[in-house]
Amino acid sequence: MSRIPIHYKVTLFYALFGVLWIFVSDRVLEFLVSDAQLMGIIQTFKGWIYVVLTSAMLFVIIRMDHLAIEKKEREKAQLYQATMSAVHHILHNFLNKMMLYRLGVEEQQPVNPELQALYERVIEETQHEIYLLQTAKQFTAEEVRATVQPK
Repeated sequence: MSRIPIHYKVTLFYALFGVLWIFVSDRVLEFLVSDAQLMGIIQTFKGWIYVVLTSAMLFVIIRMDHLAIEKKEREKAQLYQATMSAVHHILHNFLNKMMLYRLGVEEQQPVNPELQALYERVIEETQHEIYLLQTAKQFTAEEVRATVQPK
């Protein structure tokens, strides 16, 4: 479903309300008032009422849209935190499995020193990446990629 941007809605609403206000209120005044001086005074009050009413309506419309945006931002922040928590959990599980695998390799004789060094490097890198993700409060997609896929 397509959502009409707020600036279009507000502009259209303001224009329609203004046209209707002028047309209807002018016709009512023409019907009720015949004195030109009194008509001028009432027209001034009518203008002030228009400004007050449209200001209140604009406030309500903009406030409602602002609250909707804030709600979406809170939902995005919660999703972000849940995602980071899940990533953190997955990486910890991976790291624990690597450590368990390393212990199994160490029990076998003879231990291949190159393989042992590779496992230790992978574990250290993973621990560092977990630390970076764990300590980050908010970052961009580019920063995430740079953290987990260094050049």
